[in-house]
Amino acid sequence: MISAFNTAVETVQSAKTQFVNTFVKNEELKKPLQTYIDAQASFAKKLGQESFTFFTTMGMALTNFDAKKAFDIKVK
Repeated sequence: MISAFNTAVETVQSAKTQFVNTFVKNEELKKPLQTYIDAQASFAKKLGQESFTFFTTMGMALTNFDAKKAFDIKVK
């Protein structure tokens, strides 16, 4: 699941990089733009990983949730 997300991020990053390489001819401008694109990709991948971990943990917690224990309900 997370590999599909990373693939999408890399696809967008590749498109941005190709755009910069094609249309930005000034090397002094190209380098910071590429650094920014790399930072965006890194952030997006980390966000995706953390979100995936969070929702997986929540899903597991919800499937193992026992309301009777949590709310101290006595069944007669």
